[in-house]
Amino acid sequence: MSDHHTPEWPAKPGVAEPTALIPEWAMLWRGLGLVGLTIAFIWAAASSFRTSWLLAPVGLVLGAGSVLSAWAALIHLTGGERFDDHRWV
Repeated sequence: MSDHHTPEWPAKPGVAEPTALIPEWAMLWRGLGLVGLTIAFIWAAASSFRTSWLLAPVGLVLGAGSVLSAWAALIHLTGGERFDDHRWV
């Protein structure tokens, strides 16, 4: 007689990769480059707002670009995304 309520796991849990404080060099340099791009976007957005209020839409687009590049920089500086980080993979 088997118990139908006992779950059967598809595989044993995988071993977690060791984490490092500083990411790989390639990821670090890309992340620092994206930080520079973020700063350039913020400067350009602020300059467009200071130049004329008619350039406000351009400043908003540059501001959105700065948010996206900051997001990408954080992903790169923290070691990148892991799409296979589920414990059963």
